[in-house]
This record gives sequence, structure tokens and C-alpha cells, in this order.
Amino acid sequence: MSKTLADHLIALKADRLRPGMFVAALDRLWLHTPFPPDGFYIRDKQQIARIGRFCTYVYIDPLKSEEPRNVVPFEHIPATALAPHATTHSVGEEIPWARLALDGLNAVVRRMIRETRSSHAPDLAALTTGLMPMVDSIQRCPDALLWLIRTEKSAGYIYRRSIGTAITAVAFGHRLGYDRDSLLELALGGILLDIGKIDVPVTILAKSATLSTIEYGLVQKHVCHALEMVRAIDNVPERVVDMVSSHHERFDGSGYPEQQRGTEIPLFARIAGIVDTYDALTQERRYAPAISGHTALRYLSGQRQCKFDDALLQEFIHAMGTYPTGTWVELLDGSVGVVCAQHAQWPLTPRVAVTIDRNGDPLIPYTVIANRLNPIVNTRHAGQPGLDAPDLEAIA
Repeated sequence: MSKTLADHLIALKADRLRPGMFVAALDRLWLHTPFPPDGFYIRDKQQIARIGRFCTYVYIDPLKSEEPRNVVPFEHIPATALAPHATTHSVGEEIPWARLALDGLNAVVRRMIRETRSSHAPDLAALTTGLMPMVDSIQRCPDALLWLIRTEKSAGYIYRRSIGTAITAVAFGHRLGYDRDSLLELALGGILLDIGKIDVPVTILAKSATLSTIEYGLVQKHVCHALEMVRAIDNVPERVVDMVSSHHERFDGSGYPEQQRGTEIPLFARIAGIVDTYDALTQERRYAPAISGHTALRYLSGQRQCKFDDALLQEFIHAMGTYPTGTWVELLDGSVGVVCAQHAQWPLTPRVAVTIDRNGDPLIPYTVIANRLNPIVNTRHAGQPGLDAPDLEAIA
């Protein structure tokens, strides 16, 4: 929420709320509550009691409130204390909010997997609520979450794949101009794509050697398993079901399970297929090492019209950037860094956080450059051993 929009809001203790007031913001992230993040009207005392269980105070918008309009604030709390909503941020400004969103998303995926392993259908409302801060963060600055998933460690492969696919799908949807509801559907489909792998034997998923025909058939069954799980959840949007059921279909009919071709594959499933493949290629797998985002995009580009929708794939490459955020790169002068933000007008010259100087020595503090005068000449699949990606919160 921008300071201009928040200046007129009034902070009230939860026990001073009255029916008719419009709650515009909370004293914590919406993620940690069951309340709608776009705000809501207070209708009765039961709702007030529920707010009190989650919040010490909330922010009332007197311009939207039905009544009472004249209230005395609990205390003056600056607008900067609120989680931002529609404003545009630099990657440095967004990183703290992105990290909170990512923490919440990790908790959502852990709960989803725990419920599924216990033969319980995941709670759709809890999933959607947990995804909202991630969607909001990407709408403000896609680079922040894309940076975090490429530079911070994850709890496990299935967790990371669910989260990475969801984030990348939303970043792609944002590039395509989808509204918030559609982005939430892309996020939901992303975290559910591989949920069916829970029913695939671990010995097969962990196998580093080539799978036998029978073993590969069991892996393919994860789509059917996931579809059964998703259909057990009430009111799942049809486009989410499409993503789960058809993300392994391919444009030339070589995919599975139904060998759909071309535009027989639903649009959201075509998006999911691109995103899922990209995220898989950039992760360490038992049977293949991770490759850089740049190399993954080159691989996908070679599959245009054969495996993937050409027009969508071109948009995906524009969304990620020629050198995607989080990619380790070598520059013309011999220095090494990691891409930390894209440049809309100059896709070949993203911003790079340089961490190793031209002599091969660690650069402390790191330097952020727009590299038109010192262009990227090569990419690396990982950084220098023992050298972590820099903390970007100081970037303006």
C-alpha cells in the first residue's frame, strides 16, 4: 500500500471496532489470517471477536466505512508499517516482503503435503490465502521472489519444485497481463502439479540410473494420482484442473497421459508445461545436474512448435529475461556476478550483482552494475564454491 493511499487510514484496537467499518489493512501480513486481503466490511460482533483473535489493531478506512465515520485513532502508526499492495518496488525494497511471502508459501506446501499423506484433501481456502502474498509480491516486483528461489536453500525437492513452479507460473502470468484471480489460479495449479508424486515409490523418484519401462510408467501415473487428489477438493477452478491433468502433454502429441496436440491442450496447461519444464531443468535432480536459467531457455527455444506453443514460449523468454534473475554470469572484464534484476528495455543487459572482481578475488561489498559497457559473455550453472549470493536488501 502506498503512503498516499494509506495516509487517511485510522488504526483502531480490535475491541473498538463496530459493524459498518471497513477494514483496509491489518497489523500483520494478511497471510497469517483468514481475512480477504482486499479489505472487508465488519458485519457483526462475531466477526469482531474473530478479528481480535488474530490482530491487536487494524486499519479502518473512514471513506469506505458505512458507519461510524468519526472515530478517534488508537495511535498514529506510519503507513510504512503496512505490507504494500499495488505499488511497484525495486528488488531491494521488495526482498523483505518476498521473503515473508516465501516463508508463508513454504508453510502452505508443508501443510498440503502433510494433509495429502494423511489421505485428507488439502484445504482450498488455506491454500488460496497462503498464495495471496506471493501473488501480490510478484505484481509489485517479479524479480524478488525469482531471486530468492534461485539463491536460497529449500527444505526438499518436492517442496522446492511446487514452490518454484508456482512462483514462475505467476511471474509468467503477470507478464501475460492476467488479473489477480487468474494469477491465483496459476499459483494454485503450480503447487499442485506434482502432488501425485507422493504416491510414486521413493526408490523410483530417487533413482539416478535410467528408469525401466515399468518404472517410467509408474512415474507417469503421478498425473492420475494428482488429478484424483485435486478432484477431492471442493470448488477447484477448472483451469487448475487443466494444469494438473495436462501439464505433461506436448504440442506434437508426444506427451502424456492423453497425447493431446496443439491447442487441444488447454491454455493454462500449455503455460504449466513450459514453466514445469523450465523449473525442473534448473534444479539438481538424481539423474541430471542443474543447468542455468539461460541454458534452460535455450533448450526450451529449441523445442518450439515441437513440444511447446511457440507464441507462449517467446512470451516466457521475455518474462524470464535472456539471463534470468538468479543466473550466475561472467562479464567481459573477467568479473563474476549474479543477475539480480531485469531491464525491460534492455533484455540482454540485466542488472548484475558483481561478487568476484576481475582478478578472481571476492568483492566485498558487492557492486551492482547495468552491464552495457561490461556485457555478459558466459553463464555458469552455479557460483564459486563457498561464495553465497549477496543480500539485495540494500539495492534501491
